[in-house]
Amino acid sequence: MTKLTIKNFKCFYETEIQLNDLTVFAGGNGNGKSTAIQSLLLLRRTVEHCSEWKTNNFEYNSINKLNVELNDVYCLGLGNSLNILPSEFKETEIELGLESNNESFKIKYSTNNLNEVWITPQQLISNSFRHPNNPLLFQQFYYLNAERIGPRINQGIKFYDYPNVGYQGEFTAQIIADLDSLETDSKYKIDSNRVLNDSKYLKGSKFQHHINAWLSYIIDGVTIIPVKDSETHTARISVENSYSKGKAIFPTNTGFGISYSLPIIVSCLLAVKDRILIIENPEAHLHPSAQSKMGYFLGVMANAGVKIIVETHSDHIINGIQIAVAKKAIDNKKVTVNYFSKKDKTEEEIKEAGEQTSRQQPDVNPIRIKENGELTEWPRGFFDQTQIDYSQLIQLRKNV
Repeated sequence: MTKLTIKNFKCFYETEIQLNDLTVFAGGNGNGKSTAIQSLLLLRRTVEHCSEWKTNNFEYNSINKLNVELNDVYCLGLGNSLNILPSEFKETEIELGLESNNESFKIKYSTNNLNEVWITPQQLISNSFRHPNNPLLFQQFYYLNAERIGPRINQGIKFYDYPNVGYQGEFTAQIIADLDSLETDSKYKIDSNRVLNDSKYLKGSKFQHHINAWLSYIIDGVTIIPVKDSETHTARISVENSYSKGKAIFPTNTGFGISYSLPIIVSCLLAVKDRILIIENPEAHLHPSAQSKMGYFLGVMANAGVKIIVETHSDHIINGIQIAVAKKAIDNKKVTVNYFSKKDKTEEEIKEAGEQTSRQQPDVNPIRIKENGELTEWPRGFFDQTQIDYSQLIQLRKNV
């Protein structure tokens, strides 16, 4: 999986976005990061809804005239088919696809009458990127929405085809409890490459111990205990920290950082190797120090084989990934940071492209990380606000 292709979808008229083992979407608000993620989610939903199931994977060999919904599934809220076309669209078909080397998986969609709450796969343009190389075709697919469930006294229990925490982390407590019970029967074992081998943090071999090791590393001293109640069909977690003195407390008596980061840690530890995990805003509700450690954690998990795609507004997450590269916790060749920004076309560029209008779309600039952790480039607007603010403060002090 090396490239996401988008044509005629929302803010993009036509673009290619590089993908890697660890892919970061960064940039200002309204510059296409969410659109890129939504295109992946629509592709995945198309596979789930319109493919043929073959024992342990999907096969999408022909169009079956089923529609793909634009709302609710994967927390999408795209409106109707007109809403997902660019503002100055000339064509009404949408094309989405994945590429890997010389293989590709591309679908053309009809937006029908432009007022439906679905789109319809119209043509399978290319299907050479097949199972087992195409991660969209596996049963396991993991996604964490930016709006995750905050602290709750308990969470409902649900059926699942494979262990996952839900799109908003709503089943995190249940999954931890379930995998701990499986582990006692040797049915579940965490990947050794995802283990935090540090006796300061790791206090046992159960799944919750591995979760607590990384949780305590990211949010200093915090650990959790999962509890599942089959009588009330609920599950919950209790929280301990340096102030609780061994007495567990309800998550509702703690901050949002724990509830928002815990599903990320659980998803990374349970995700099957070579599957996709999309995480929106992993920095949410975390202190800058914890954000940096979260970035380092994501680097370790991606190096262990999970194909992680992260959307972030945090330079601290980027810093943590850079540290992971410098410490050899992840190979620098496995990381790509895509910077989404606004780029106005010149009259010459418009003329050369043969366009009759001034159609604009976000510019996506792939940035790599060197072996020493340095970024290969630092374009204007890329996490430079601190320097801009410092410069302004210095100037203001001179004028006092």
